[in-house]
Amino acid sequence: MFKHKFTFRQFLATSLLCTLLISCQKEDLNQDDINHGEETLSKDAKATLDYLVEKGYSREDLKADFKDEAFVHGDYVIPFSLKSNMDKNPPEKGSIQEKNQWYYIGNGVYYSNSRDIKYYIESSVPSNLINPIIWAAYHWYWSSSNISIGRTFNRYEADIIIGTWYNPNEVAWARAALPDGRGNVGSWMRINTAKNHGNNASTMALYIHEFGHNLGFLHSDQYDGGQIPGTNGVSYHQRNNCGSVMKSSVYTCNWRMSTTPGWTYDDRTAIRWAYGY
Repeated sequence: MFKHKFTFRQFLATSLLCTLLISCQKEDLNQDDINHGEETLSKDAKATLDYLVEKGYSREDLKADFKDEAFVHGDYVIPFSLKSNMDKNPPEKGSIQEKNQWYYIGNGVYYSNSRDIKYYIESSVPSNLINPIIWAAYHWYWSSSNISIGRTFNRYEADIIIGTWYNPNEVAWARAALPDGRGNVGSWMRINTAKNHGNNASTMALYIHEFGHNLGFLHSDQYDGGQIPGTNGVSYHQRNNCGSVMKSSVYTCNWRMSTTPGWTYDDRTAIRWAYGY
């Protein structure tokens, strides 16, 4: 049973100031289960593809991953079922969900489903990366009273499964699923262990970015993610590496592995717009 969702779509742009630079835009996926052929897509997948193109995405930038049943777009994926789920789960007329839902691509997360998010770390995740993951979740937990996110050791009760994959040919250091249009957060995050992730603030900032995708936020420096009311907009984030932790290339910036958050003005504005404080 799905609770009322709360949509929104994009979010902060990146805050990783140091050595780590991650481009989340174009990459050589090099996987057998990724296919550009629309003729193999299901009816629901075709409906979502048409919807995304209508919202401004390029068909060439949306790669169909049949294993995960989602379209890959850089470091995030959009479920094949997004459009049909959205159609089946409309918000109440006049509600805050209706106000914010379907904004641009409209991956809605309802308030009720953001208050008890559990993540599970698979055994494949290197032990030195667990601390940055925990800190990343900590900062989201304290970002809004309407976001509760914590670790579980029971895989079956997890909302987000954190795992790994290995591909040195990919640009993406990590990848996350966006919400599915039913009020659920994105169901997984994966870390590319071919990259040199460390137990440091840069790695933590990257995982904050990926959790942001799970929560529904997109890239602040791209057409699909930099339009949240009150933020400085796409061109600002394209020029400013530290304008938001949701920038497509992540910089450490003000983030530290401490209880002091590194949210920027635009980050806080986006969180307030989507979840409130």
